[in-house]
Amino acid sequence: MDQPWIYIVLLGAAAVVYAWLMPKRQPSRGTEEAVVQKVEATLEQYMADIENDNDELIELVSGMKQEHAVKQAALQEQVAELRNRIVELERQAMLATISMPNSDSEASIVTLEEQTALQEPQTEQEQESIRDRYQELFAMHEQGKSVDYIAKQSGIQRGEVQLILQLAEREDVT
Repeated sequence: MDQPWIYIVLLGAAAVVYAWLMPKRQPSRGTEEAVVQKVEATLEQYMADIENDNDELIELVSGMKQEHAVKQAALQEQVAELRNRIVELERQAMLATISMPNSDSEASIVTLEEQTALQEPQTEQEQESIRDRYQELFAMHEQGKSVDYIAKQSGIQRGEVQLILQLAEREDVT
């Protein structure tokens, strides 16, 4: 047994006997086919779900289009009615101005000077009314509170607070 080829032959024979004694593999065709069928069934279900979702979306969009068309028709009808009312009111106003005697129309005309004289007291009242109207806001501003804090406390939006403060600064300058 000193020869190495005998070991190789014995080893080969043992491998053949071992392979022959091992259980034979059963064909895996059945499991592969079952997996393929499961995947196909899953894909078919997925495609059916997508098709149903698409049908629902199509119905929803068509319903929205119909609603939009109905609303647009109603708005067009309202616009037509309002135009007719405007035309009618203009006609009535024209008839009223024609039927008015000239003396009354002359008395109702105010000269430019009278208009400016009437407007000046109004601006003074407006200037006084801004400070009077927002006393709490100006009190917080004079205390050094921030615009955000003033807006939160007074319930007025931040932009409005800034606008009121800017108008007050303009009043102080003039």
